[in-house]
Amino acid sequence: MIGILILTITAFILSIILVLSIEESKLDDKEILKNLPGLNCGTCGFGSCKGMVEAIKENKDNYLKCRPLRGEKKENLERILNK
Repeated sequence: MIGILILTITAFILSIILVLSIEESKLDDKEILKNLPGLNCGTCGFGSCKGMVEAIKENKDNYLKCRPLRGEKKENLERILNK
């Protein structure tokens, strides 16, 4: 009985730690989308800027595939992605 209680408490604590670590690393979709050009041109290969946001969440370097991304928006996006 004590073993089950210890395992339950341990699993609960580990799940809290996991949730907190996921929340810290989550990129804000709206913030990323706001700093993309918004042309939905598809030259990046992802079809739309929303597709680019999903690609950036998988690999932060995917923003480099956006050809129209320049100037202040590019600088802001790099700051958001901690480049």
